[in-house]
Amino acid sequence: MKKNLKKIVIFGTSDFASQVSFYLNNDSDFEIVAYTVNAEYNTSKTFLNLPVVDFEEVEQKYPPTEYAMFIAIGYHKLNSTRENKFNEAKIKGYQLISYICSRTSGWNDLEIGENCFIMEGNIFMQNVKIKDNVIVNVGNKIGHDSVIEENCFLTSNVMIGGFCTVKRNTFIGMSAIIKDKTIIGERNILGAGAIILKSTKNGNSYLTKSTPLTPDPNNFIQDFI
Repeated sequence: MKKNLKKIVIFGTSDFASQVSFYLNNDSDFEIVAYTVNAEYNTSKTFLNLPVVDFEEVEQKYPPTEYAMFIAIGYHKLNSTRENKFNEAKIKGYQLISYICSRTSGWNDLEIGENCFIMEGNIFMQNVKIKDNVIVNVGNKIGHDSVIEENCFLTSNVMIGGFCTVKRNTFIGMSAIIKDKTIIGERNILGAGAIILKSTKNGNSYLTKSTPLTPDPNNFIQDFI
């Protein structure tokens, strides 16, 4: 049986690590005691007024029997960087905590794996499963009976219908829409505003174009305002 460890070490000293720290400090009962990165990147030795220790020796200073960890890495290399550190931390014996913002909405049957981070304004319908190492940014809607597999990253305002599966290591950009009963393949990239109406294959990318500049915008727009 896992111990309910509340003192944690965060892997990472990026802007995302700073954001994670804000949420945990203001909306959880976890206590951040230190940060850790690989020795070659540990140049400052402090971050947010706390020590930064080399990941290669973190278990000696903060043993996994007493401290848990969170891997605060974004979607770099289609989430594989975060996936690799997740696995390395598990090998060291760390329990990896998950966080759900108090300002999000879901039913009691919501299942969340390890090292997940759920920010505010999300809506999870019934029977949703979020597997390990998934980041869900602000304001998404996940339909009933849907599954988000390991190592995915959802940005903001994503709409996912019911009975969908998003397979591992997929990135979903802002305001993407996925039709109900759709399977998104592994390592997909759904760009901002993408609309997916049928299942996709592994390794697919769906990128939308930017709205073009309107010719002579001032004279054109003045007829409408």
